[in-house]
Amino acid sequence: MKVRSIRMTALTALVAGLAWSGTAQAYWGLDTTPTSTINDSAATAQNPYTVKMSGFYVGNTLNASNKLSGSWTSGALTQWAGNGQGMYSGTDNGSPYHALDNNQNTEGVLLSFNASTVLTSIGLGFTATTGTAEYGCVSGSAVVGTVIGSASCAKGSKTSDVTVDVSVFRWTGTSAPTLGGTAAGTMAGWELVGNYGDMIKDTSNPYNLVNTAGKTSSWWLITAYNSGFTQSAATENRGSLTNGDDYFKLFAAAGNKCTSSIDANGVCGGTTVKVPEPATLALAGVALIGVAGLRRRQSKTTG
Repeated sequence: MKVRSIRMTALTALVAGLAWSGTAQAYWGLDTTPTSTINDSAATAQNPYTVKMSGFYVGNTLNASNKLSGSWTSGALTQWAGNGQGMYSGTDNGSPYHALDNNQNTEGVLLSFNASTVLTSIGLGFTATTGTAEYGCVSGSAVVGTVIGSASCAKGSKTSDVTVDVSVFRWTGTSAPTLGGTAAGTMAGWELVGNYGDMIKDTSNPYNLVNTAGKTSSWWLITAYNSGFTQSAATENRGSLTNGDDYFKLFAAAGNKCTSSIDANGVCGGTTVKVPEPATLALAGVALIGVAGLRRRQSKTTG
């Protein structure tokens, strides 16, 4: 009984060690001063988990290959209390130009986390369109479809807010990126994780879901959609995507701190290990040493 108890304790330590090396839930309310360092929902002085944000925009001019021909320029974010972050890049016409949009310029927010983060959802405090209005059909808190204009949602769901098209990038480099001056048509060092065409106003965590593959980075770029962004086979595309008619304000972001290995595809905890985390190896090592000691003790007991 004593040996069995020791065995169970050691195995429990191994499982717990691997669990500790996983992820920690967090979310950030971005409806704040743009220059602030923002703590996550459970941050402490001993374990801070923070994000900073900055604004960028690029002109919508496309080259002969239908790629954006300009480079990203730093832009000033503007906080709209209760709605989140917007931007006026100086050439937008008409209302609601104090929003992140893809009218004349494509605008976005760069989020800089102090730890590798799996971005999981994005909260929007305002959505609008200048084209034909498309509305989300919501069941519970999930968008299950869309309708155009005055059409009705299917039974079991209800019409929600106007949908907007959002693009999400992650930085894949090893050092901090400098987005200003980066050619938007190639986005060297950045991966287009996904284009999401069914996002609605949503200020309750969890928000509009993104990044279902579970990719991780310390730097994430959230922009209005633009067809000139370079895609790859792994790019996640969802919903109907159109240029030049999307306006939104960025209210919040949610995600997980990645504390396990990252595979070759940038997935936290993936199967093809790219970089093992020292903390993960140490925890697993301690538990395995305990199991080895247990075996030696069991051998002496039965010998």
